[in-house]
Amino acid sequence: MASFDINTTGDDVLKHFSKYAEGKTFVITGPSENGIGAESAITLASVKPQKIILVGRTESKVISVIEAIRKINPDIEVSFVEIDLLNNKSVRQAAEKIKILTDKIDVLINNAGVMAVKHYATSVDGVESQFAANYLVQVGSLGYQLGETNIEDINFKDGETYNPWVAYGQAKTAMILFNLALDKRLKQKGVTALICHPGVTLESKLLVNSSVDNDSFADAYVLAIKRNDGNPLPPQNMVTLKQAAGVVLFTALNPSLTDSTEAAPAFIVENEIYTETKDYALNKETAEGLWKLSEKLVGETFVY
Repeated sequence: MASFDINTTGDDVLKHFSKYAEGKTFVITGPSENGIGAESAITLASVKPQKIILVGRTESKVISVIEAIRKINPDIEVSFVEIDLLNNKSVRQAAEKIKILTDKIDVLINNAGVMAVKHYATSVDGVESQFAANYLVQVGSLGYQLGETNIEDINFKDGETYNPWVAYGQAKTAMILFNLALDKRLKQKGVTALICHPGVTLESKLLVNSSVDNDSFADAYVLAIKRNDGNPLPPQNMVTLKQAAGVVLFTALNPSLTDSTEAAPAFIVENEIYTETKDYALNKETAEGLWKLSEKLVGETFVY
């Protein structure tokens, strides 16, 4: 069995799992150029998937990605679908467009998100922006350790108690909890729900787009130590964009994860199953409460 670690790139993953991508349909959110979603899509192009549907907010930021995919393999059906993740109406419209483009989705990679938005803001539907974009969407983050999910007050008293990093942690914790509830519902349908932490990369535009600077990172570090009972944190390894995409593709294509009902709902970190997830992010009661809250927030009941 091949060895995978933090240095594994998307190309490395495809050397071993390319057959699980060939002829498949992929939907990837957050595919803007120089991002993890874009790198994942471009890397996939070399192994002949049937369709790649890129779902993002601004088409002009995705054109170069589409061109790169077509240059690698002009036979791939690659499409762009516009979406605003801070608007439930836009999300529903995008879903309808995707249904027109394909009658099946083999792999959905919910990569889109924002990080530590400096000032409190809400979605069109009144939900705190990081919760709306990062959770009411799903790639995860070890940043979940910065905050628990308060299903009684996801909007921080309408912004009065808002902290950018606590809000980021809340949204990422919500992702893990959501995965618990989703896996419970989809397992019987033969669908696997997985979540991964692609690592921290300075090559991605996420930090710039979210206005995260050195002072902001310092705030996150202080918060993390406080939540770790004052103990120093282990060093955070930086990764390249290709390595970050490697984690995403490892999670999406590795049959030991995608075909195993026992592995799900796995949390993948550095291309291994993470076994140190905090108890609050694995609370089944909270997961079910969050599921019900989410249905209320989007105005729809989901039956599987």
